[in-house]
Amino acid sequence: MKDVVFGEMRKKGLSYKKKETFEIYEYDFDVEVEVECEISDIQRNAYVGYKEKHLSYETEILRSIYNYYIDIYDVVEKIMPIPEEYHKDNVKEEDMCDLFDFAVLFFGKNGHFGWICTCGWDDDGIAFLLSEDKPRILTPNQLRNYRKIDDPIFGEMIYNEVWEKSEKKLLYGKEKLVTIAACDYADGITDVHRACYKEYQENEAKYLEEIPRVLLEYYLANFDEIKEYWRVPRAYAKKNITQENIMELIDFDCLYFMYDGTFAWLCECAWDEEDAGLAFVMGDGKVRVELQTDVL
Repeated sequence: MKDVVFGEMRKKGLSYKKKETFEIYEYDFDVEVEVECEISDIQRNAYVGYKEKHLSYETEILRSIYNYYIDIYDVVEKIMPIPEEYHKDNVKEEDMCDLFDFAVLFFGKNGHFGWICTCGWDDDGIAFLLSEDKPRILTPNQLRNYRKIDDPIFGEMIYNEVWEKSEKKLLYGKEKLVTIAACDYADGITDVHRACYKEYQENEAKYLEEIPRVLLEYYLANFDEIKEYWRVPRAYAKKNITQENIMELIDFDCLYFMYDGTFAWLCECAWDEEDAGLAFVMGDGKVRVELQTDVL
């Protein structure tokens, strides 16, 4: 079909699509333009608006991806080799355009739109929501299924199979970008989720003080099994490990609130070759260590 604004489009599944070439950062990208459901005037206006403002969007995208890259650099470093010019201390804002490629310009049925891009550190890619005051970095799935709420306790949350937001937290001397997530069941975010989040916020210092102690107990109790599949560095040998240095083996990822009132820090750990992950399950001021597979 030929749309009055988008031009020639073809129906594929629940969307209309076409190929188009965009010049971005002085490169030509052959991308797919995708319009969700039946094409509406909201989407047509968004398409026209994007083309009118594309240069300012490109500047804002570089700024947002630079800040995001710095925030997640420790994670990226574990996933892929990083050339020296892209090291945290060397990379510049204008260098970021070399680290991702534009693939799909997506227009949602509710008027939201943005770019879906490929990048070296995430097989699923990365997305830039452009229909708000400033670009927001999402997963491609979040962009395609964009839903946002302003919860009275959690604040602004985005739907991505669970309700979630990103937040910087200072954890054991390091600032870390983590996910705060509430498991979505039939009722979405509930009063149970909210009560648990408030309880965590009120007792966060106590929980963070308790985690090294219970982790050390867990590590020592399971040390013989751990050393069978992990070559234990000398600093973390049974006689050398302490509550202080054991936290070097843990990477905090997500503070997760389940619909049954359980909440936990979900973490990666250095000795976990099967990516099962650890969970620090909290409640009533106490912490216990579980495998994530036993909690989720």
